[in-house]
Amino acid sequence: RASAQGGRGMKRQIRIEGDTAYIPLTRGYEAVIDAEDAPLVAQFNWHAMVDDRAVYAARHKAGGGSVLLHRELMEAERGYEVDHIDGDGLNNRRSNIRTATKSQNQWNRRRPITNKSGAKGVYWATRENRWLAQIGVGGKRIHLGYFSDVESAAAAYAAACAKLHGEFGRPA
Repeated sequence: RASAQGGRGMKRQIRIEGDTAYIPLTRGYEAVIDAEDAPLVAQFNWHAMVDDRAVYAARHKAGGGSVLLHRELMEAERGYEVDHIDGDGLNNRRSNIRTATKSQNQWNRRRPITNKSGAKGVYWATRENRWLAQIGVGGKRIHLGYFSDVESAAAAYAAACAKLHGEFGRPA
């Protein structure tokens, strides 16, 4: 039996608790999947892959490269992405992952760390001396208006997000 840490040539064991399976990764991370999916991924050692501000589970592919756990589970076709509904790249339960276009996946992104307003889609417009709300659709920015306070600008973004991005929209 492999140790909990695994190591070169050693198999890290998946832990199953009820209907949830926990996949040990490198760097102390753990991915979560549905227990029924454990046999699909149990033959591989998975590692933590840190990307931007998210962490994903991946395995090495024969011949080089990596395969992401969420893509393996969804058998995502080329040209499609797999979106984590809650934004947690380690939560790979089927109720939390879905296929998406690149645009849909972008709509579900968190607020960028460079955003200083604290609200997604809201920026300070220095020339107007007011808050600007805008949203992206179809590769274009849509101007939602200028506002005297962040809350009103954030509400305008949230309303546009619900209308234009639908189930893939993340308003905050």
